[in-house]
Amino acid sequence: MCSFVLSKIKIISEKIKLMKILCLGGFREVGRNGVVIDTGKTRILLDYGIKVETGEVPLKAKNIDAVLLSHAHLDHSGLIPCVKAEIYATAATLEQAHLLLEDSIKVAKKKNFPIRFSKNDIKKMKEFIVTYGQEFEIEDITIEVYDAGHVPGSAGFLIEAKKRIFYTGDFKLSETRLLRGANFKEVKDVDILITESTYAYKEHPPREVVEEKLIEIIEETIANDGNVILPVFAVGRAAEILLVLHAYKIKYPIYLDGMAKQATEIITHYPELLKNPKELKKALERVIPIYTPKDRKLAIREPSIIVTTAGMLSGGPVVHFIKKLRNREECSLIFTGFQVPGTPGRELLDTGIYSNENISFKVKMNIKYLDFSAHSSRSELFELFEHLNPEKIIVMHGENCEEFAAELNKKGYNAIAPENGDELKV
Repeated sequence: MCSFVLSKIKIISEKIKLMKILCLGGFREVGRNGVVIDTGKTRILLDYGIKVETGEVPLKAKNIDAVLLSHAHLDHSGLIPCVKAEIYATAATLEQAHLLLEDSIKVAKKKNFPIRFSKNDIKKMKEFIVTYGQEFEIEDITIEVYDAGHVPGSAGFLIEAKKRIFYTGDFKLSETRLLRGANFKEVKDVDILITESTYAYKEHPPREVVEEKLIEIIEETIANDGNVILPVFAVGRAAEILLVLHAYKIKYPIYLDGMAKQATEIITHYPELLKNPKELKKALERVIPIYTPKDRKLAIREPSIIVTTAGMLSGGPVVHFIKKLRNREECSLIFTGFQVPGTPGRELLDTGIYSNENISFKVKMNIKYLDFSAHSSRSELFELFEHLNPEKIIVMHGENCEEFAAELNKKGYNAIAPENGDELKV
């Protein structure tokens, strides 16, 4: 009799046990994303990244049953080899993540950051491929996968247990030359929305305006017998820039260097993810790949366009080109992605000085920044909120999370901006 009563009490307590959301990283900041959904029976980790510029990591993820990886960028994927659990992601994300994770080991050694995993750890990751529109179960949790429109293979996840939670990852609703844009139309009846807020206070200019400005700078530079250096993020941005150059029928030599070569090759394996895979194939036919130091010398002997990594100038072949062309005012360096404070790219943009790895010098090239962002703008964030009308919004992945959450509350939403280390009962 006694044991029966105890077991009955245990069953009732399990039923009323609240779900928890653990905030490990990426809250009130950009970088090192890590969120745990804990049902009391199952613990799922949403992304597990690093701060690329500093090597900072999220709080430790303990007793994890599975990882949902939204996309391959290191601020979301940079620590997943350290988690001994099944990893669920699209095939494109997993292939890109392998490339970036292996490169991150080299970067960590160069910057004297702690080496937290090996190439062997990356190979040993237990991976499960998911596709857009797929529904699957992990213990007591049902998960649906949606196209996030950020980079090829990026995903948002609808997680259903005791509550319906939607995690956007990084997302972009509007289309680009590379991608169709996020498809969250079928996501409904959300209790809790966990959203990025990178550009909560910014509208991006229309893509065609940015593209036309890029072409204008290229034409002016080439007319003055200069070279155009385009530092890009390897995953996604390199391919988009090549598509723009192709669309505007640029006839000058176009070179592709660094990790951008492998990353762009990877996304050609997944034509179903791209808006126009045939156009990307045509764009790549005109590209001259760079493999050797001799190739790099040849690339700048005549007016040309060089698409290369790293996007924030922290390393890669772009450093070689900056050193060689730094005193040539007729040459241009055009940033196509946001430059995080503290990176060599941001310093160059703000001061005209390039500093990295014990070198520092003035750069006389024409330095420009163009907004080719792969994140949603302020209006797109509100478009998503209106569509989902969630009971609660958890704001993360932004520099103004508290301010944005307060604004949302004034507009009638129920929003919070937790800190790293917070535990939310839902």
